[in-house]
Amino acid sequence: MTEETPPAQGWALDDRAVRTQLERILASDHFDASDRNRRFLRYVVEECLEGRAQQIKAYCIAVSVFNREPSFDPQSDPIVRLEAGRLRRSLEHYYLTAGRNDPIRIVIPKGGYAPRFERLNDDLPPALPAPHAVPEAETVRRPVSLRIAGLAAVVLIAVGLAGLLVGRNLATSIDMEEALALGPHPITASAEPRGNEPAPPQSTILSAAPPVAVDPSMPLVVGPFRTTGQSAEDGALAAMLTDEIASSLANRTDLPVRIAPPPTATLPRQGFRLSGSLQGHDAAVRLVVHLTDLATGTVLWSSSLDRPAGPEGAPTPQALAADIVEPLTAAQGPLLPVATARLRTKPTTSLSPRECAFLATGRHEVPPAERTALSGCLTSAASALTTNASESARLWSALSLLQSDAYRTERNDDTLNDALAAALRATELEPTSLRPLTALYTAYCLRGQYASCFAAGQRALRASPGNAHVLGDLGLWHVEAGQPAKGLPLLEQAMERDPAQRERLLPAYSLALQRHGHPDSTKLEFEVTTAAPAQAALAVAFVQMGRMDEAKAAATRALAADPDFARRAAREQRIQPLPPTLDAAIRSSYAMVGLAAPAGESVTR
Repeated sequence: MTEETPPAQGWALDDRAVRTQLERILASDHFDASDRNRRFLRYVVEECLEGRAQQIKAYCIAVSVFNREPSFDPQSDPIVRLEAGRLRRSLEHYYLTAGRNDPIRIVIPKGGYAPRFERLNDDLPPALPAPHAVPEAETVRRPVSLRIAGLAAVVLIAVGLAGLLVGRNLATSIDMEEALALGPHPITASAEPRGNEPAPPQSTILSAAPPVAVDPSMPLVVGPFRTTGQSAEDGALAAMLTDEIASSLANRTDLPVRIAPPPTATLPRQGFRLSGSLQGHDAAVRLVVHLTDLATGTVLWSSSLDRPAGPEGAPTPQALAADIVEPLTAAQGPLLPVATARLRTKPTTSLSPRECAFLATGRHEVPPAERTALSGCLTSAASALTTNASESARLWSALSLLQSDAYRTERNDDTLNDALAAALRATELEPTSLRPLTALYTAYCLRGQYASCFAAGQRALRASPGNAHVLGDLGLWHVEAGQPAKGLPLLEQAMERDPAQRERLLPAYSLALQRHGHPDSTKLEFEVTTAAPAQAALAVAFVQMGRMDEAKAAATRALAADPDFARRAAREQRIQPLPPTLDAAIRSSYAMVGLAAPAGESVTR
């Protein structure tokens, strides 16, 4: 967009009248703008009323409204141009509905960001100075725009009545956002005209809303969990367990998560269902869960948990939910591979944004062409969402993690810059949400900006206290940054809270011990068992100490315990990559003792 000189106001208004109109718009339910764009509108109106219209430029808006850094470059970051387009559409919608009889119209003209104020009727407070002559072109244009607005309002009302007659309601703006979030993504993102490109006609803007119809193409349906008991307590526990599992899954996977519908409702034709039974006896709990393919009814995974009563009584629904969700959604758990394989059979252009996010965050070593398609899917969908900040943040986060993973293999600084930019957008929308903060600390750490990385990591821990994955990540990055004394306790906490993380973290933990000045391998005693991951970690420690005979003996014990360990370990390093120097050191140690994956074997998803 070329930033032009703000248009001359055709007549002068009392500042109080304009501010009253501004507050009327901001308070209206029909002004369907995000909080950020509400700040955008207030900022440009106040700047104009204070006589600073010439200073209303993209840079000032980005820094003052969107909290961009002083180094912000409007040419490389189109956020102000894109948000200005959404703000214009929000204002147009408002004046076609609740604001059609308002005395003042606030307009953000195309080609700039300084507002223009138009008088729509004579019910105004007296203007301070005498009005200037209105240019002829504007005199002609205003009645025409009013007639268009009136006709459009009539059309909207007629469409609404027709919808009611056939039993269907017009979608709200939030419905539209959800439709876009869950339905197939557009091929390209809409954007404001650049330079001298003509603006689209009003009818094009009004017809560009996404379709409302949308059933998520691959949802994860939770429940119901049956109980063998008839008491109200048993039923309440099952209901709470369903809610806890759904909440945890929504935070750990990008697949749309649903609570099971009533028995009379029709389930989706594809996707997955997690259900089971709950049995309580003398404060002990037995839980049986099944993951079922909705298309075929096939049970894809089943597990049973027996949890005895502890000192504080029966296990809580939160603890039971964690025991189910963590193994289900683990990198090598049952859900990720089958869902990924199924989604990869679909053409990329038919994927919903949620499905794009799932593929972006669930698989590494994405081929360049596929990564470009996923990036386009996520960027267009995230940019188009204006009222659903949480969904937009989810998509920006997925885009950031996709770009971070690409950087690990390509070492392209532009890709890493894109990862950080997407993470910053996500955290701007959801400053206290775990997913955006994870993307943010990952991008910062890959850039070597460790102070910013660890600050974002602490925010992530405040968002999800005791999260084992975040603790493990921060422990790894402290070791990478040359701070093993800080990394060791974090790694220990992560492995204690989630034993499933030991395979990923133990080799790095052994390296951290060496770097912290503990060359004695007995420091690993609390973890060293006959299990393959522990023996492999011991082998890494011995390699670092130069004790190769003992290292090879430990590697032999690892392969005896699990002949498939080398292949699995290589795959784990691909799907949950470590910080670069740690990753290189562990790979090198594995190769020296025969724990590397067979040459040429694919370890991608």
